[in-house]
Amino acid sequence: MKRVLFVVYQAPVGSIWVNEAFRTTFGMYGEDIEPAIVLMDEAVTAIAKRNEPERVGLLPVKIVHKYIKKYGTEVYAVKEDLEKFKVTEVDEGCMAKQIPLSDVKNLIKESDFVIFM
Repeated sequence: MKRVLFVVYQAPVGSIWVNEAFRTTFGMYGEDIEPAIVLMDEAVTAIAKRNEPERVGLLPVKIVHKYIKKYGTEVYAVKEDLEKFKVTEVDEGCMAKQIPLSDVKNLIKESDFVIFM
């Protein structure tokens, strides 16, 4: 099984990348691919509990929660960026694991393909 890592670093508002990372990830489960997502820099704001991405035309949070749970998608958020952008409450439905920035390098090395968005 091939591992694909999506590294999303752009803010969800005014950008489609957080949305497209989730859409693409969920579409890969029909193939022999194991996708994961790392949210860093401004993209960590996408998992803030009070964020409502559907207001700006992005994939509704409830749909994302459903598929993350169904497929067991690995979602990571860089701890330093959560602190930097004052994301104190993370939406539990995203099941994001908080990791230090230093661990992102290991995730990249462990992956067969890495896509930066």
